[in-house]
Order: sequence, then structure tokens, then C-alpha cells
Amino acid sequence: MTNDINHARKTSLLLKLIGDSFYELQDFNVTNVAINDVTLTLDGSYAKVYVTFFKDKARYLEKLQKMSPFIRSVVARNWNYKKLPELEFIIDTVEPEASRIEKILKDIKD
Repeated sequence: MTNDINHARKTSLLLKLIGDSFYELQDFNVTNVAINDVTLTLDGSYAKVYVTFFKDKARYLEKLQKMSPFIRSVVARNWNYKKLPELEFIIDTVEPEASRIEKILKDIKD
């Protein structure tokens, strides 16, 4: 139980710190990106960061992937745990998939 709470705290902190780090990126429009979720492995060594971009998806995803070491260094300033996770940025497909499924269900109903 305590490990679950600690893991949830780490995940929540990581989400906040990554979001805050975007403000330090040059040539990066923070209004163009939303962090939807962070999945942290149980050992804390790896994190998947699910993001949505509102325009220029390929360009912004490439920029985040290239800037991952810098983002980690910004996160490290306020990370109070031993292990700082490796970050992988992934475009979140949950919302478009949910919309597609809702449309299919609506079409079936009609």
C-alpha cells in the first residue's frame, strides 16, 4: 500500500516537473502541447509520457525527443528520489480512438 502511494506521488511529481520544464525549451510553444498521462515503471527507471499536439505534431514530437536529456536535467533539479527515469514521449491516441469508437457505436445505433 505504501509503495503504491509512493509510486503515485512519483508519477504525479514527474508529470508536473515535465510540464514545468517545457517553459524552458527554446522555440517551443507550450500552448501547442498537452501532457495527458505519465506511466512510470515500478522500479522508477523508465517513464512513458503521453502527449497531444494541436499542430505540427511531427515537428514537436521530434523536438521533445531530441530535448529529452535537457528535460531530464530540468526535472532532476526538483526530483527528490534516487533514480531519475528515462523519458519516452509518445503521441497519445486515446482521444481520437475514443471518438472513432463513439462514432461507430452511434452509426450502429442509428
